[in-house]
Parts: sequence; structure tokens; C-alpha cells
Amino acid sequence: MKFFTAAVVAAALMLPVAASAGPNDDLVTGMAKCAAVSDNTARLACYDALAPQLKAAQAQPPAPAADERAWYDPGRIFGTSPSQQTRPEQFGGENLAAPPPPPPKPGEAPPPPEPEAIASIAAKVTDFAYNPFGRFVVFLDDGQIWQQIEGDTDQAHFRKSGGDTVTISRGMLGSYNLVVNGSGIAFKVRRIK
Repeated sequence: MKFFTAAVVAAALMLPVAASAGPNDDLVTGMAKCAAVSDNTARLACYDALAPQLKAAQAQPPAPAADERAWYDPGRIFGTSPSQQTRPEQFGGENLAAPPPPPPKPGEAPPPPEPEAIASIAAKVTDFAYNPFGRFVVFLDDGQIWQQIEGDTDQAHFRKSGGDTVTISRGMLGSYNLVVNGSGIAFKVRRIK
């Protein structure tokens, strides 16, 4: 009977979740499935399997309010939003280059140049975990937390003894790629903190 209960729990946790579901939706769905398990030991094991995902969800910043997002540009990939265009000369300037800075006044030092956008970061892994669906969550030494996206099914291999390093770089269409220990295998990730 215990084998049957454990098999039901494992099958329930491995069911695919709808593509539109976010990480918190996955957590709620997983907890609902755990609550339905009648065997105490199997239910506890089910909840224990969700612990890394819960830890990541607690560390995630709250989602911005609906009025803070532009309906046509949710990732702000096309430039300024209309709420940032407060003067007539700014209107419609989403795709224009920024105007040059004003010249310095006599006797003043010129302003420092704008910093260039970075294309990638490298960091040490302080902790990692896998959610019940086999996707990893990595905690970096700079405080950032990154999670493998649901659409990426590759399995990452981290050292149990620690000492892992990751390189995260920009991908296509606003995505991010994570490479573990210079392996050359890129995993699709998103930042959750």
C-alpha cells in the first residue's frame, strides 16, 4: 500500500503544469496535490520536496501593480513608457538616441561618461536546489537568485561539495542563459531576486 501511495505522489508531482503558470502557481498546485495525499509519511515527503521552491518564492520580490506596467511594453524593451514622457519634446521619442549632455560650465569638469551596459556576469553559487519538477534554483554570492525556466528540460549538475561558478549572459528576445563551471551547456533562466 505504501508503494502505491508513493507512486501516486510521484506521478502527481511530475505532471506538467500549464505554460502560463508562474513559479508561485506551481507551488500552490504542488501544495494542493500534497494536501490530497492520505498517507502521513508520503504527504510529509511531498511537502519536503516543495521546500526549495517555497524558499525561492519567499525570496521573490512582489510583482509590480498592474498600473505600473505599460500594456504594450511589459518588458520595457522598446524604451521609455508614456508615463516617462512628461515634456512635449519627449513625446514619441522611444526609439531616438538620448540627447547629448549639456557642455560643462567654464571651470567645471566634464561629466563622467555613461557606463556601458554589461552583457554577462560571473558569480559563485552559495546554494542550489531542485523543485519537484526537476528545475534548479541557484543562490549566488551577490544575493541574486536565478531559476531555470519551465521550458528548459536539460538537467544541470552541481557539485555537492560546493565551489560551483556560473556565468549568466543575455540571450535572444530578453532571455538569459546560465552556464555552470564553464561547461558550455547553456540553461535558460530568469532572475527571481
